[in-house]
Amino acid sequence: AYLGLRALLDARGALPTGLELTLPPLLWPVPLVTAAVTVLVAGIAALIGCSGTAKLRPAEALRERAPGSARRITGLVLLLVGASSAGTAALQQGATAAAAAGAAAVTMVIACAVLGPWIAEGAMRLLGAPLRLFGPGGRLAAANCAASAHRLGAAITPIVLVTAFAGVQLAGGATMTHAGDAQARQVLRADLAVRADGGLPAGAVERIRAVPGVRAATEVVPGTVLLARSQLGTPELERLPVFGVTPERLTHTLDLGVRNGDLARLRPGTVAVGADRADSLGARPGSTVTLRFGDGQEARLRVVATYQRSLALGDFLLSREDLLRHTSLPDAGRVLVATAPDADRKAVTKALARTVPGARVERDPAPVRGEAAEQALAEVVSVAVVGAVGGFTVIAVLSTLALIATGRRPELRLLRLAGAGRRQLRRMLRLEAAATVVTGLVVGAAVASVPLLAFSTAMAGTLPYLPPVQAALIVSVVVVTAAAGSLPPVWTTLRGRYPR
Repeated sequence: AYLGLRALLDARGALPTGLELTLPPLLWPVPLVTAAVTVLVAGIAALIGCSGTAKLRPAEALRERAPGSARRITGLVLLLVGASSAGTAALQQGATAAAAAGAAAVTMVIACAVLGPWIAEGAMRLLGAPLRLFGPGGRLAAANCAASAHRLGAAITPIVLVTAFAGVQLAGGATMTHAGDAQARQVLRADLAVRADGGLPAGAVERIRAVPGVRAATEVVPGTVLLARSQLGTPELERLPVFGVTPERLTHTLDLGVRNGDLARLRPGTVAVGADRADSLGARPGSTVTLRFGDGQEARLRVVATYQRSLALGDFLLSREDLLRHTSLPDAGRVLVATAPDADRKAVTKALARTVPGARVERDPAPVRGEAAEQALAEVVSVAVVGAVGGFTVIAVLSTLALIATGRRPELRLLRLAGAGRRQLRRMLRLEAAATVVTGLVVGAAVASVPLLAFSTAMAGTLPYLPPVQAALIVSVVVVTAAAGSLPPVWTTLRGRYPR
């Protein structure tokens, strides 16, 4: 796991050059300690689970007890708590909103586990009629699912868990990236871009503006700043991506969605602030914010404007002079060029190439998009967490379904003795597995959608987004796992001419 995580970090460029990650000797006994704790917890769980059954009379032990009202009330209360946590996520920003959304997802998954029998019963009322259309096997599947809601609820719970957990973890970051890319496309109004290896020469922007057919030219330089803030009661420094720009006729090349103020007043010593960040800081045009640049110098900057499209441009927009004074990457900038409506773009492109020797002129410039310095690391951590927890959850799904299927061998023998054919029983098992998968996926998606909707509305102002490939991967893993856990354990019972 250590070597795999390190390789993933290296592949994503999340490790600084020369950094060596060592494995402390104290971590070597961790697997043994984990195994011992797992065995201890399993033993305690088995004792607790069997204590009630051991006290029952033999006749009562064979009868399946209906879940009581206390369990239903507990599940409904947990659902309410999860919805309240999702509401908290909708009112917060940053890590606080993410933590509240994660807590809402976990609480609602627990609620679904508690309410499993009622969820299964309701699902079978909806799926019973379609199942019966598949002949005798379908009717057997519908009857079995309706009569064994408690068993079906236990099978659905781990599927809900893996679907909701993977959905929340993967869709959270994907939603922010998708919304940021959409904003980046909306922000860009330039027709051309000019850049050069090693940086543009001094005075290049002024010469570009003098080219016939050029309506506006804006130099854009990326950088980072540090913002001191309190996160969940703990002071910390947040590293944020920013851009430095030349403000002259800026709105012809970049459409920031200005909410208040005037970007034309952006000068050294001033800053424009994203609307969400301005709300959290209580900033407005005329107030001041304190930022620390990458070289460690601190500056108090006067706010001249607030803008909406901060997912693409970052939370702070500075003047080019201010940022170049403190950045170590002056050659990373480019000049965005907006041509006049009646200009010949090809002629302007050739003129720009002659005006700035050695520069490259891009006819379809890439959108302006700021990426946080920790984004690569966050993506790796998210993938690692989903892989690790998702793997354990898949094991839980597989083992739960395998135990349920193994316990059904006497039932299947009895059905064969009663006259059910092997083909009918195989169809019954496949349809039951399909009903379990569909119910688990639908409930898991519903559980994930509540915190994701609150999170995406608060952070991006959009609906949640999950890439189709990742969604298909979640569905495929659930289907394969459910099939592997439900069907192979009973194959021996369905073999042969006579039941075994």
